[in-house]
Amino acid sequence: MVTGDRSSGYFNEKRETMPQEERRNYLNGKLREIVQYAYNHSRAVREKLEGAKIKPQEIKTIDDLQRLPIITKFDLVEMQKADLPFGGFEGVPLNKMRRIYILPGLIYEPGEWEYGDTRWAEALYACGFRPGDIAQNTFNYQMWPFAFMLDDSLKMLGCTTVPTGVGNAQMQVKIMHQLKVTGYVGTPSFLMNIAERAGTMGFDLRKDFSLRVGFVGAEMLPESLRERLEGDFEMTIRQCYGTVDVGCLGYECIEKQGMHVPDNVIVELVDPDTSKRVPNGSPGEIVATNFNRTFPMIRYGTGDLSLISEEPCPCGRTSIRLMKILGRTDQVTKVRGTFIHPWQTDELMAKYPEVDKYQVVVTRRGYVDEMTFLVELADESVDRAPLKRRLEKDIQEALNVKGEVEFVRRGVIFDKHKKIEDKRRWE
Repeated sequence: MVTGDRSSGYFNEKRETMPQEERRNYLNGKLREIVQYAYNHSRAVREKLEGAKIKPQEIKTIDDLQRLPIITKFDLVEMQKADLPFGGFEGVPLNKMRRIYILPGLIYEPGEWEYGDTRWAEALYACGFRPGDIAQNTFNYQMWPFAFMLDDSLKMLGCTTVPTGVGNAQMQVKIMHQLKVTGYVGTPSFLMNIAERAGTMGFDLRKDFSLRVGFVGAEMLPESLRERLEGDFEMTIRQCYGTVDVGCLGYECIEKQGMHVPDNVIVELVDPDTSKRVPNGSPGEIVATNFNRTFPMIRYGTGDLSLISEEPCPCGRTSIRLMKILGRTDQVTKVRGTFIHPWQTDELMAKYPEVDKYQVVVTRRGYVDEMTFLVELADESVDRAPLKRRLEKDIQEALNVKGEVEFVRRGVIFDKHKKIEDKRRWE
């Protein structure tokens, strides 16, 4: 039985409503601790500080962070290639890691022995999850950490989790109906898929299902899709933002006035060219510092652009808010919840001497992302059918996302083209 009002309350009222100056002092203390710890235990972080000629004790406040270099996904990849499995970024020995996660591109990430990060739990509570909820977690449990993080966070709230993972919409419909699931966790497009499949199976979404809350992320949430799903299921849907490298960085409360930055993380908006903080109200790249001793990330650049507001929220939370995700600083694109990097597609296509040029084009049909590889051939006489099958199989295996291959005539792809062209339009 669910207990608690879904539209009010806090996971940790003291921290979520603390005055700004008190929060700043709290975060400054946490920052000093993690910088010193990472310097002592993470070789990669130590090398970053020493390369910038900075001693850990010199980083005393959030303002001092601007002196440190930004860590990028490219840094993680390159340093792991030189020193497997973690590139020196780990902060504990292997026997203190419960899991080793594998991200697209064969990037390894260490997992804590005991998961104690409360940020996703804070986000789930703000969304409306309460003790007694039965939550169907449709995020991928295979290799990636996100589903496990949410699983542990739901436990912190006193929820029961059904770990279905992604895919098999027909079975998901039956599980949701038979177990009287009250909470959905996953991408918004997959919930739409479940709704459409339920309709073809003869279910009435309001009468035959017990969904009351939905916690969605990993892809954009158009307001038209939110309104449709909320109306069809008679439920509340709120979205979150974060990365598997640094965890939860933002979540919507019931008021839907931007995404609150949770406790236990520092978020900066910086100029991508200078790495210096931008004034409030100006767009900048989201740069995060977490306090995870197993995988400490000090000034990790997400590549996402946003705006910050410090205005009070009617919900009573006093944290700063990310108002929206404006786009990317690079050509990295998220497709069906998975980041696709140009270096990944380059490595993939380099295996095929038949391919002269290629371009990835991302579009959207209805509420579902579609990815197409436009390919110019080095030799037009090549047998296209078996090559197309091989390419599409390798795309699925390498990127974890389905992609269609379309052969185009020579000259269609310009010499100085974008490797990944995102043609989606958001409301």
